[in-house]
Amino acid sequence: PSKPPGTNCWLPENHTTLMAAQQTMGKENVATAATAEKPEPPALAALDLTGATPPPLPMAPPAATPSKPPAPLLTPRSAPPPPPPPAPIACPRIEAKDFETLAAALEAAHVKPGRVDVVVAEGTTLTGTIKVPAGVRLVGSAGTRPIIMSTLTLNGDGAGVMNCDLREGVKVQMGTKDTEVRGCAVTNPCDAGILSRGAALTISDCELYECEDAVRHTYGDRLTLVRCQIRNIDGDGICSIPKISLLEDVSFENIGRHEVMCKAGVLRKVTSPVVEPPPPPPVPISQLPYGPAG
Repeated sequence: PSKPPGTNCWLPENHTTLMAAQQTMGKENVATAATAEKPEPPALAALDLTGATPPPLPMAPPAATPSKPPAPLLTPRSAPPPPPPPAPIACPRIEAKDFETLAAALEAAHVKPGRVDVVVAEGTTLTGTIKVPAGVRLVGSAGTRPIIMSTLTLNGDGAGVMNCDLREGVKVQMGTKDTEVRGCAVTNPCDAGILSRGAALTISDCELYECEDAVRHTYGDRLTLVRCQIRNIDGDGICSIPKISLLEDVSFENIGRHEVMCKAGVLRKVTSPVVEPPPPPPVPISQLPYGPAG
């Protein structure tokens, strides 16, 4: 061992070689680590550092939904039909045969609330004074109309007569409202078939014949005639001082003076077109009297 100058320690003879080897040991390790290629992580390798737009991320397809058939188009032929009109409200009924007289039946109906029908059997002939009170309608049963030989008076609001044969006409008392004559045959050779001094009189589905005037309306308002036949009248078919509200499908035949005599005019007049029946089908050749030719 030698002692380097300026030192107080003894070193081995090869200490210079050992120190040089120690100094180069770390550098060789660093060079070896630098020269070795390490694989990059997958996440870093997938990055695009060029600045281009990244591709869209894959998305899962939407879940399949059951398909619905398209709604059918509503055409005039396939459109649903309109709902039927509501059924009319039936009025309470009283049979005239259950009472001793017709006047008693009319009075019993008058004391009941609302409108009440007094039904007269078919083929009945009624004589004497008949006054229909308010809220009561005298109705002939289905079949042959009952015959009323004297003048019938509608004597209150809402009074009416239906399906009767009136041989001396109808008189509507002055000041009454909402009176009605429906489905009747009316005649009165000595006076008007229907003489009205009330308001809101409706005449529908009636036949008026052989009268001085078929309808004479001298007071009130709202005179309405619907589907009526007026024939063989000496004077006027309709004579009205107030304005006539409606004339719908009213026919006139053999009228002495005027079909409609009303200086105030008619608010509305409706005439339905006449629909001719279809022609009969042709007769087959095999059914002709002489059969097919030849």
